[in-house]
Amino acid sequence: MSLTNMPFIAEKIGVPRAVAVEFPFGMIWGHPGEHEMHRDVMLHMLEAVETIEKPGTIIELPYTWPEEDFKKRDWFPKEPPPWMASQENINEMLEFIQHGDPME
Repeated sequence: MSLTNMPFIAEKIGVPRAVAVEFPFGMIWGHPGEHEMHRDVMLHMLEAVETIEKPGTIIELPYTWPEEDFKKRDWFPKEPPPWMASQENINEMLEFIQHGDPME
């Protein structure tokens, strides 16, 4: 079972089953300290483990990141994640998303 905020990548690499949230990188469980949200996401994952029958199924969870938090961005890391550290890395990721074969 995977928890992803990039379901198109999870689909591309062929995860056996996943749940997806529209949360930013580094906050995939929700805001720090929001234990009820963390618990709810985990319960959805456990439910999916029991109910998903078809390999490759990805369930979109009904949560969205608050729009006002996208505007604040004080939670956003000062440095980009490694895969975004250079234009070359970004281009490689985009190429993989469009044409990559995870079995290569």
